[in-house]
Amino acid sequence: VSWEVDPEISKTPGADEPLLKCNYSIGLGVLLGTTGKKAGGLGGVSNPITLTQVESFRVLELVTDSSELERVGLSRRRMTRLLTPQTQESPMFFHGTNTSAAGVQAAVDQMEEVGFEMFVYSFGSGFNMENTDPAYIAEIAETVKYANARGIEVGGYDLICLDRGDGGYGGNVGYQWDIVDPDTYNLGPHACFASGWYDKIHQIFLNFINMTGLSMVATDGPYGGSSCASTNHDHHTGLEDSIYWQNRLQGTFYKDLKELNIFINQPDWYFHHGGNKAPMGYNENQYSLPRWEDLAISRQGMYDDTYHFIPSMGWMFLPLVQYHSGGAAAEFEPLSKHLPEYEWALAQYMGYGVAVVYRGPRLYDTSETKALVHKWVSFYNKYRDILTSDI
Repeated sequence: VSWEVDPEISKTPGADEPLLKCNYSIGLGVLLGTTGKKAGGLGGVSNPITLTQVESFRVLELVTDSSELERVGLSRRRMTRLLTPQTQESPMFFHGTNTSAAGVQAAVDQMEEVGFEMFVYSFGSGFNMENTDPAYIAEIAETVKYANARGIEVGGYDLICLDRGDGGYGGNVGYQWDIVDPDTYNLGPHACFASGWYDKIHQIFLNFINMTGLSMVATDGPYGGSSCASTNHDHHTGLEDSIYWQNRLQGTFYKDLKELNIFINQPDWYFHHGGNKAPMGYNENQYSLPRWEDLAISRQGMYDDTYHFIPSMGWMFLPLVQYHSGGAAAEFEPLSKHLPEYEWALAQYMGYGVAVVYRGPRLYDTSETKALVHKWVSFYNKYRDILTSDI
């Protein structure tokens, strides 16, 4: 594909956009005909290109008959339910921070008592999905088996691409797989998802899931749009095709997980590749605010976002223990000391039909707290169909 100036431009009145020239193969895909140049502006840059098979991006367009906010929102939500039906799954999950075998079992026992449905090994908890040690995998498999026997599904968190490069806070996956900055040619802070890292993390996930029985993954930092100027990565030839292939392989990654019936939380719009949930009104710094301020902002966020989100496709966050900062004023522990705020949180989130990352070591600490959680879970279960319907 190359952008060129139409030689007949001077003879044609009206617009003078460049002419897009393509050669098409017979059958599926598009065969890019070589021009001796890579597209890099008008006329391209003088680099040879390699013929490759390309599947174009898919665009799903919704034509509406109104600019009225509620009517447009209902149309978008109907489209979501029709084309991405997995977004209507709405398990109640708990992000456990005590991931010792005893800690997980204690949390699972509480979840069974009050009606929660999915335990997630949380971020910052010590859980490591990329650990290939057979003893570690066997330990996780035992806790999954314990939870499944009590009707609780189990998932785990992993940071898969963003901030997994040079200097990234998630740890470098390997210098050979880091993105190469197209301006400086220095290594960047993210992994390139069209490098050998894609093959490795893909295999790690499949092996871990198959050997432990996980049925959910919380994938943080999926591919987010970075270009890569490397010319020796396995799945792209250079800068020009790096975004295309990273985006396509991230979609393939999620589609492969969905074929295994894995529930997927992902903080990006990968719903058409199999994702179940994305953040709703989400700002991590918010959860360092005092409890009542946090709850008020979340309430407003859900109100705004449910114009275009169906309730079950988003998640919110409740810092039972400190997240980032904020100390005692922000966290909800000890739960029995903050019952009004905790009940308000349970009521507002379950009343909206929106899933929440309840993140901490436990769901209740006293019989009174337990009764409170059970009350709102029972309410949610009784009215789940209407609570997760369009507002």
